[in-house]
Amino acid sequence: MAKKNDNRLPWGVTLLVFGCLFLLKQLHVIPAEIAIYLFDFKNYPLIIGAIFLLFHSNKNIGIVLIVLGLLFRLSDIIQLTRHISDYIWPVLLILAGAVMVFGTKKK
Repeated sequence: MAKKNDNRLPWGVTLLVFGCLFLLKQLHVIPAEIAIYLFDFKNYPLIIGAIFLLFHSNKNIGIVLIVLGLLFRLSDIIQLTRHISDYIWPVLLILAGAVMVFGTKKK
């Protein structure tokens, strides 16, 4: 019996979130530039997966949905990270310098 109630909460939150988002879109509160990305079907598993991770006791459903959403977005992720190697060394140098400057001092 408790399992049935456990399933209702994440699905109810999901319906509330999407209902509110669609209402805000219809009222033109959400800018068109954001609505294009927010209402792309490839993002739905990511949003639902995040809700299930937050509100469902069995986190496997949320993880599977997030992985599915990331697979839908794989081409976008590859495109964003294509030139990440150009930034690795500068970021590592900055991190090393920050650790040396702000790190704990032993007396």
